[in-house]
Amino acid sequence: MHDQLSAAERDLPPARGDAEASRKRRGRWRRVRRTLYVLVGLAVFVPIVAFVVAYFMVDVPDPNALAASLNQPVTLYYADGSTLYTKSGADSHALATWDQIPQAMKNAQMAAEDETFMTNSGFDLKAILRTIWNRASGGTGGGSTIGQEYVKNATGNDAHTLSRKFLEMVESYKMTRTYSKEDILTAYLNTVYFGRGAYGITAAARAFYNENVGALTTEQSALLAGMVQLPAQANDDGYQHRRYSYVMGRLLANHWITPDEYDSASFPQPVADSAGTGGTGPADRQYIVSEAFAELAQQGYPEQRLTEAGAKIQLTIRPDAQQDAENAVARIMAADEEYPDEGSALVSADPRTGEILAYYGGDGSTSYDLATTPQQPGSSFKPYVLAAGVRTQPDRIGLNTVYDGSDNQTIDGQLVHNSDGEGAPQITVKDAMTRSVNTVFYRMGADVGVSAVRQAAWDAGIPKRITPSLGSSFDSLQNDDPHTGDGTGTTELGISIGQYPVRPVDQAQGYATFAANGQYVPLHMVARVTDRDGAELYHFATAPKAAFSEDPATNSAIAATVTQSMTDVASSSGDELSGGRPTAAKTGTAQLGDTGHNSEAWMVGYTPQIVTAVWFGNVRQPSAIYGNYHNGIGKEHGYDVYGREEPGYIWQAYMDSYLDGKPAEPFPGAPDLTTPTTTSAPTSDSPPPSTDTPTTTEPPTTTTTEPSTKHHPTTTTSPSCLLDCPTSTGTSTSRHGPPTG
Repeated sequence: MHDQLSAAERDLPPARGDAEASRKRRGRWRRVRRTLYVLVGLAVFVPIVAFVVAYFMVDVPDPNALAASLNQPVTLYYADGSTLYTKSGADSHALATWDQIPQAMKNAQMAAEDETFMTNSGFDLKAILRTIWNRASGGTGGGSTIGQEYVKNATGNDAHTLSRKFLEMVESYKMTRTYSKEDILTAYLNTVYFGRGAYGITAAARAFYNENVGALTTEQSALLAGMVQLPAQANDDGYQHRRYSYVMGRLLANHWITPDEYDSASFPQPVADSAGTGGTGPADRQYIVSEAFAELAQQGYPEQRLTEAGAKIQLTIRPDAQQDAENAVARIMAADEEYPDEGSALVSADPRTGEILAYYGGDGSTSYDLATTPQQPGSSFKPYVLAAGVRTQPDRIGLNTVYDGSDNQTIDGQLVHNSDGEGAPQITVKDAMTRSVNTVFYRMGADVGVSAVRQAAWDAGIPKRITPSLGSSFDSLQNDDPHTGDGTGTTELGISIGQYPVRPVDQAQGYATFAANGQYVPLHMVARVTDRDGAELYHFATAPKAAFSEDPATNSAIAATVTQSMTDVASSSGDELSGGRPTAAKTGTAQLGDTGHNSEAWMVGYTPQIVTAVWFGNVRQPSAIYGNYHNGIGKEHGYDVYGREEPGYIWQAYMDSYLDGKPAEPFPGAPDLTTPTTTSAPTSDSPPPSTDTPTTTEPPTTTTTEPSTKHHPTTTTSPSCLLDCPTSTGTSTSRHGPPTG
């Protein structure tokens, strides 16, 4: 057939072009193969050469020299240069021998960090590859052996670079060729940081259990070994339990304890941490020391780094102001000595600079700092509601806006009460703030939306995530997951009258922004840090920024309106300052469930020069609070404490002492931004700007009288309106407060 080839045609050689192409392909593939061989050879040979070269160049850190270099004295100074506290490392250099360290502690440290320690060559290649994979896929986890961690501690180099990890591996490998495994583990346990200012197992045994190292139990060893991962959280109860459980589980998995030992083990509660341990300074000011270290840790200077540098820390705390604060608390609290579990916290600052001048976290009888313990703020949260109202609806909400402030209103499905039935059918916003009328601010919160209220508080300085003195951190001003503290994004309308917990230091921060005419400056107690040689490590340098609006006039107007709303509160509550000095303040009280008693009370207020937040409550919550100091209304002994009483008197005494001899300064006036033609205040039928919807169980009331925003003279304050308004939504004290006990 015409399409079939003859035998001769089939035997013809390939065309010259095809042969040339085939030859070129073979040549290219040969060059690729040779290149790959070279690259593979380099990939194997170069690291080996580099490893060998580095092996002979690096020095192995000496354990004794490292121990001597750690835990240098750290000194904290008051603002006037006098010494508050010195942390001495005098006996922290005591090294335990291999025989003095219990086998349980050795096993626990290996279980916590390096289970193959006794058999690896100083690094674990599988662990390193696993770590690279975890981090590439968004996970976490370290791949360092105990030898590598010792090298990192010795060199002080923890940069996240491949070169550092490479040298660390080489040095760790060389250590295994220079020292025995026993020597390396002993060196590590003698120098690693456990938290609480303790370097080495000898210091850690004392700091956590007041024990000699040889007396440590398996359970105590497990907790201490677990602390090494994040020593800054060594006092966090949740972290302690998690790490203890993890190490005990790994001890069991490695057959270093028996199932019976695991089942019978109980959590080894550490002794209370005292910041004064190993140092000199007033014991009742230990919370200042702890807060200063916590502040620096947030700035990237953990306690470990400070002790290695022999840091000198200049604080903003003024010794005269601190003494005034302690005297004020002691004088008022002395009358309540029959209630030994009641306590107070006080934070005072210069709102213009953010410098904390006095800080009182308690009398030292609790392991936690009351100034950083979250509590329900009650009515002291209402200024943020007004700030949200003025910012969101400036043409409708102002000092003279008139609301229905009558008692027992159903607002967005919630029956809202005023304290002792206080209120009036027609009441201005300013008078409602003075008389602390819940229904007005609950209605205002519904009108502007809970998101607007929450955002105003955040903008004023309430942190979006709150870290308590004791316990785990949580997302603020919203419902959160009780296990993780992560916010659900849902905020209930009870925020308007203080449902969600904040710390006394947070209230000082928020009110400081109002006092500074809308300028936010972070409150801080550390001004500057230098090392032992005088070289500066850190200094505070955050500039003020507008909190509520980028427009200066609007920002100032919002803050000034909030300030002017509170100018009659102190005098109305019997807490006015000497000489009629202008003040802006707000009381707050939270009820103890439906008992009819109160669980905590607040007074937060300021002049242009100083802002002070005072909290009063029972340190063993939930529990009622009673007072004996003075009650302007009702019985004089065993009365239920409201914000105007014990916390108000502490605030008054401190402010008068601090401001004695200082000039009285006026507040700026507040412009009226409301539209004159407006005839009614916002109602619950007005659509809020927020997409958040408060939890409701029935439609809001439709029988409320709609107030007008025409000028309305302030109602004369009667004696009954002195009563503050505790939270009245049926919510109990927050789970974020101190533990029951």
